[in-house]
Amino acid sequence: MKNIILIFVLLLVFNCGAATFKFKDGTVVSGYVYENDLSVGDASVDGILLVSNSKFYLHNYPVRIKEKIIDHGDGTYTVKEEVTPTPAPPTSGLLNPHPLPRCLPARINFIQFAPETLNNLYNYYSHKTKYHKAVLAKYPYNPHHGIAFDKNKAIALSVYKAANKKKFTFNSKELSYDWSRRVKKEYGSTPSLVTWLGR
Repeated sequence: MKNIILIFVLLLVFNCGAATFKFKDGTVVSGYVYENDLSVGDASVDGILLVSNSKFYLHNYPVRIKEKIIDHGDGTYTVKEEVTPTPAPPTSGLLNPHPLPRCLPARINFIQFAPETLNNLYNYYSHKTKYHKAVLAKYPYNPHHGIAFDKNKAIALSVYKAANKKKFTFNSKELSYDWSRRVKKEYGSTPSLVTWLGR
């Protein structure tokens, strides 16, 4: 019973617009995880699609610049700009759900999320895994729960791996600019199909 209540609470958090998703690049988005078992946009080991402001959220993969001050010890200093290391935008991905264009992946890989969001996602999918496992213990030949168990277990493992992954392709001004250019080419300069913070 305790697991069922926890699952219900987590479902409310992730599917009623109440969740906050933090990215490694500092972006914070309020929304929920898109879930549709019959859609190519459903959550997978490759990441999730977010819905914000009643539209699919398309991340802009910004480059964050921080200033580093180098003191020379003689009363002079140099200000040097450094790019905050964050994961690069995707180069390819799974198909997008209708009505989004097919070329540019809207799915966000788990590696993009900050530790606190990854922790919430891990708890969400691992509790869903436990729920389906508990149902399977009572009804071992239920195909729906068998498929859901395998799927959620794989997603939870993918989130765990992303939380512990230290090596990934870093974003750069060039990659971020190229992503923005591709979005504008596919969606227009003012995308209306998605929530887009890249303008």
